[in-house]
Amino acid sequence: MRSRVLAALGVSAAAPALAGCSGETSGTPSAAAGTPAPSPSSSNTTGSAPDSSTAGTADTTSAGGFTQQGTKLKLGQKAVVPFKSEGHTGSIGVTVKSIDKGTEADLAPLDLGVKAKGMTPYYVRVTVSNESGADFSYTSLGLMNALLPDGSQAQGVSVIGTFDKCDSGDAGKDFTTKGATFESCVLALAGPGTSVTGAEYDESSYQDQAPDTDYGDKPITWQS
Repeated sequence: MRSRVLAALGVSAAAPALAGCSGETSGTPSAAAGTPAPSPSSSNTTGSAPDSSTAGTADTTSAGGFTQQGTKLKLGQKAVVPFKSEGHTGSIGVTVKSIDKGTEADLAPLDLGVKAKGMTPYYVRVTVSNESGADFSYTSLGLMNALLPDGSQAQGVSVIGTFDKCDSGDAGKDFTTKGATFESCVLALAGPGTSVTGAEYDESSYQDQAPDTDYGDKPITWQS
């Protein structure tokens, strides 16, 4: 039996930061799709993390130890940001590892229609880590957007279901200890003549924990 995937196009003003309960993204209608395609090959990578000698946590931190708003990072560098879920508070790490270029044919299973014609998918691959050891089980990646070369947001795609080329993922039951990680992916589209070259984290829900970290006002950004 073929699996069912729901997908929708939308400007990614609310595309994949961590959400406290589910992996849903908001603000777009749904459309049906078919069986997901296999993962993209490494030959289509447009940007990737530096080697271990240059990657690491950003050293631009606020008084509370969180990465400052407006910080600019390279792929492979980790931002540490406040987070809470189901009454638990602490911090998580967000590391954009790579930005992989796909092909228009990748989008066929999502049945996005004529609006996606001529568009190229990009897969922003992210590692999320538990930095404080709080119980953040079953959290998922939320307010993160892909960026075009001019700094504007790429068009986002919300997917409900399994799309193997870019699985949004969630933390699972074991995301409860310091150092635990899970992998996530942000799906975005670029039109002819442009490409996705960066990403931004713009969550602004946790200012009660860290008043000086309004990432919605000044996002943390990564560039390839």
